[in-house]
Amino acid sequence: MSSAVDGLDNRAARISGGAAAVGVAAATGNLVTGTMFLPLTLGWVFLILVCSVVAIISGHIGRRRARRHGLPGRWLALASIVTAYLTFLYALLVTLLFFGVLIGLHALFNS
Repeated sequence: MSSAVDGLDNRAARISGGAAAVGVAAATGNLVTGTMFLPLTLGWVFLILVCSVVAIISGHIGRRRARRHGLPGRWLALASIVTAYLTFLYALLVTLLFFGVLIGLHALFNS
């Protein structure tokens, strides 16, 4: 098994950190100029969900590699996992809110 001294790093932890950062940037609106156009908004929610899933999976892989091989990046992977779960929850709540408003409007106008 190789160690951090051999020049190897924990690539999965770095990928997890990057995906979590892009997910947070998309969730906070830092990547978007205007989100009132519906397909664009749904695209950003999809981007948040994809980044969250990538960050969660690669974060778990990065933590396992850090523990087994003695590589750095264990805390970065943990922070990315927590951040990714929070952004995933945020995207799901936004989606539920969106569909709740649509269902409410449908019930209001078709009654």
